Amino acid sequence: MKSEDRFKAFLDALESTQATLRCRDMVDILDGLGFEVRDGRKQGHKIVFHEGIPGFFSAGFTCGHGRNLEIKPVYVRELRKLLLRYESEIRSFLETRDEH
Repeated sequence: MKSEDRFKAFLDALESTQATLRCRDMVDILDGLGFEVRDGRKQGHKIVFHEGIPGFFSAGFTCGHGRNLEIKPVYVRELRKLLLRYESEIRSFLETRDEH
């Protein structure tokens, strides 16, 4: 799948989420876009990094607790906004990565 189609598919997946999103699904989406997701200091907290985007430092979200870890809708919306804010940089990163 071309990088532009992949980026749109990830955005669509986040937009179509009405309630919550599983933590593992969010990590997979971010990983597919070249982000690195690390565990934070508190249980369930995740920190997001992207070395391929100049000026991007980090973002975070909380996966919740228990067996079926879910991200609250507010975090899903915030992460979607983040992706839109850095859309051109992410697309450029994906194109460069796909070329290699």
